[in-house]
Amino acid sequence: MHTEAKEYFDIACWIKTKVQYHDVSKRISTKNMSVKHGEIWFCDLGYNIGTEKNKSRLVLIISNNKVNRSEKVVVLCITDAKGKLNSRNLPAQDSWFLLYSAFTDRLVPPNATQYSFLEKDSIVQCEEIRAVSKARLDNNRGCLGTLTSLDLSFIKQKFKRTFDL
Repeated sequence: MHTEAKEYFDIACWIKTKVQYHDVSKRISTKNMSVKHGEIWFCDLGYNIGTEKNKSRLVLIISNNKVNRSEKVVVLCITDAKGKLNSRNLPAQDSWFLLYSAFTDRLVPPNATQYSFLEKDSIVQCEEIRAVSKARLDNNRGCLGTLTSLDLSFIKQKFKRTFDL
């Protein structure tokens, strides 16, 4: 398929999916869906523009639990750490936080947590913030796991520095 035609096809597929999410949010109240601060979920971010995060991917719920009782949540995108670490095996950008998988083959610092719910080492990208409907969260998989309070504290510090808060 020609590149431009494929792009139009992908956009049309996303519009169809988005309509389905909209219908779900109208039929089923996502307000009662239990989502907590610090949890990791799969979220369908859809088809977006330029370097905006696309597709179904892991996200960190960063909104507080009061906001999480509404029909939307605020998330930070999570991506594969491959190719995003510097020569010292640290995130290449200051706004990124490295999450270690329990299955990692890299040296893990003594105070770092390894997460069994992560298939691979991953990066929380503090600059990639989105408010999304809970209908986009994969309720079939549910919450994959929760970050430690220490890791959440580090991520909040990075977030504040990223946005000069």
